Amino acid sequence: MRTRTWRAAVAAVGAVLVVAGCGAGGDDDETGAAEAQAAAEQSEQAPGPGQDGEQSADGPDTSDIPDPVAEVNGTEISRDEFVSVFRNQYQQMTMQAQMTGQPVDEAQLKKLTADGLIGTELLTQEAGKRGIDVSEEEIRAELAVFAERNQVSTDEFIEAMGKQGLDREAVLDQIDKQLRVEKLIVAEYGEFEVTDADVEAAYEQVRQQQAMSGGGAAGGGELPPLEQVRDQVEEQVRAEQEAGSMEKLSQKLRKDADVTVHL
Repeated sequence: MRTRTWRAAVAAVGAVLVVAGCGAGGDDDETGAAEAQAAAEQSEQAPGPGQDGEQSADGPDTSDIPDPVAEVNGTEISRDEFVSVFRNQYQQMTMQAQMTGQPVDEAQLKKLTADGLIGTELLTQEAGKRGIDVSEEEIRAELAVFAERNQVSTDEFIEAMGKQGLDREAVLDQIDKQLRVEKLIVAEYGEFEVTDADVEAAYEQVRQQQAMSGGGAAGGGELPPLEQVRDQVEEQVRAEQEAGSMEKLSQKLRKDADVTVHL
C-alpha cells in the first residue's frame, strides 16, 4: 500500500506518525509504543512472520518468545499477537537505525511491545467495565478510513492485513478495541483540541528534523507546504495528545491490576 506524502516524510525523519496505543513505564516507553503503532499502520511494508513466528532473513529473533507472553487480570496476551506487533515495530526501528547509525535494541523493543499490549488490554478491559459500546456501523466507517488513508479499497486493505496474519475478523476486532479505547479516553479526559500553534509547532519540528537528516525524505521527496498537509498534521498532533492520555490512564490502571509478564 501507499501512504500519504506527509507520513512518508515524517517516517523518514523518525518522528511519530500515528499513536493509537500506549506503553507503560515512562516517556521512552510511550515513544516506543507510538513507533510500534506507526509501524503497524504501515504493516503492508513489513515482512510477515513465518508460520512458526521465528526469525526470517530480514527480521528479529523471536525464537525465545513464550506463549502466552503475559496475563492481564486473567486475560492472556498470546505469542502470535506479540510477534505480529514486535516485528512491525522492529521494521520501523530498523528504518530509523539506518538513518541514525544506532543499532536496534531488541531486548528493549520486546519490553516496549509487551508494555504497549498490556496497556491496551488494561484500557480495553476498563472500557468494558464502563459499558462502552461500539456499533458495527462505526467499525465499518473506521475500516473505510484506514483503507482511504492507504489509498486502497476496504477489500484490498483486508487482503494486505491478511498477509500480516490478520484475517477480516481479527482486523475488525482490532478496530473495535481501538474505538472503545478512544471513547474511554474521551470519557475520562474530554475531547482533544488542537490549535493552529500546535499544528505549526509540529510541522516546524518535522521540518527541522528533516533538515538535520540531510534534506529530502527518503521515498517521500521534499516536505509538502504546511497548507497542503494541515489536516494530516492536526491529526498527528491530536493522536499524540490521545497517546499521552492513554499512557496516563493505563499507568493508573496497572497499579491495581494483576499483571504477569513472562518475557
